[in-house]
Amino acid sequence: MKRYLPDVNAILALLDPMHVHHDAAHRWYKQNSPMQFLLSPHVENGVIRVASQPKYPNFLGTCSKVREVLQAFAARTKSQSCEHEVSLLDNRVLLKPDSLTPARVSDLYLLALAVANRARFATFDKRIPADAVMGGGGAIEVIPVNPTS
Repeated sequence: MKRYLPDVNAILALLDPMHVHHDAAHRWYKQNSPMQFLLSPHVENGVIRVASQPKYPNFLGTCSKVREVLQAFAARTKSQSCEHEVSLLDNRVLLKPDSLTPARVSDLYLLALAVANRARFATFDKRIPADAVMGGGGAIEVIPVNPTS
């Protein structure tokens, strides 16, 4: 069974029917099922932080409410927690430290975490320098936003 570690935006797209990539996320999910989702506290906290902000376009409610929605999603998809942690300070993990920018810290960390947990990092972001992470090139899955992508 395929294992995926989705980023915050991928989870939001699966949860939020008004998300710009909601349909694309569900198409991808259907095409790759059965699958095993892995969740990390980093992603869980990010989903709660983003979706509970009143400025979020489809405000999902308080942090407590978003937490409940995420718990239900994790139960419904039989998600598991990541077993192995990684550090971007480890030169065996981050091969190209110059690729580490403020905008890429989370992406590269989650890609490395996916590699360490024998999963693919699921994201909509095509610009992640996957070769900056050991094994990253084979562990990234860009979710197509168009049916023909």
